Amino acid sequence: MADIHEVLLTAELPADLTEAEIAELRWHLGHGSRPERFTIVVDCWPMATVDEEDEPLPEGQWEVDRYPLLAERGPADPRIGGVVYSELARRDGPTDRGWALSSRQVLHSDDLSLLEQLLQWLQSRAVGHRGGPVCFSCHTRFYEDDFVLKPVLLDEGGLAIL
Repeated sequence: MADIHEVLLTAELPADLTEAEIAELRWHLGHGSRPERFTIVVDCWPMATVDEEDEPLPEGQWEVDRYPLLAERGPADPRIGGVVYSELARRDGPTDRGWALSSRQVLHSDDLSLLEQLLQWLQSRAVGHRGGPVCFSCHTRFYEDDFVLKPVLLDEGGLAIL
């Protein structure tokens, strides 16, 4: 039995993101190298307890296992269907400046607490254009559910799938 979710995300981000924020965001989207410091997704990372050959590591050698959350590309898991991707594009128009982000991924339930941190950061930084509403949208579905995405709500209680 799998425990996977389809996640579809779009956000418009401001032009004033720091270089460190852009670097971490690019890494999560599979477009850059691992940053030296993490400021967007900082908690709930699993511990690496085995080496590359799946041999157990001594307890003193365990380390935090950080990996990009939205970096997969190509055909999605057949139970989800379609294609997974992530893109971050700079907007340099005369009136619209900033960053456009879109991602469709398949994530395991174990990654939802990490995703929640990223979504909260994106939602807090999302902007609208020309006085319009803030552009941030995230929808998901459990792989066994009908092919209908449900909106994700972020509030004080955390991530809730409506």
